[in-house]
Amino acid sequence: MTQTIQFAIFPFTHKGINFISKVAETSRNLPLIISIKDEFTKMNQAALNDLMPDLENMSHAEIEKELVFLNEGGSEMFLELAGN
Repeated sequence: MTQTIQFAIFPFTHKGINFISKVAETSRNLPLIISIKDEFTKMNQAALNDLMPDLENMSHAEIEKELVFLNEGGSEMFLELAGN
C-alpha cells in the first residue's frame, strides 16, 4: 500500500511569476515555516535569484527545467510554478 503525502502550500510571486512552495505536512520543519512564513518566502526568492538570475527573461520550459534540478532528491519541500 502506497502512502500519499499531503503538502502545505505556500503561494508567492517573484519577478512577476507565480510559484508555490510545497512542504510535506509530516515535515518536522512545517511548524517553524508556518511561524516565519514571510521569511520562508524570502528564502525561496533568494534561491530563485541564485538559481535563475535571469528569471524574467526565461521561457516557461526553461523555468520548469531549473525547478526539476532544484527539486531533485527532495522529499519534504518542493518549489513549483503555480498551476502545476
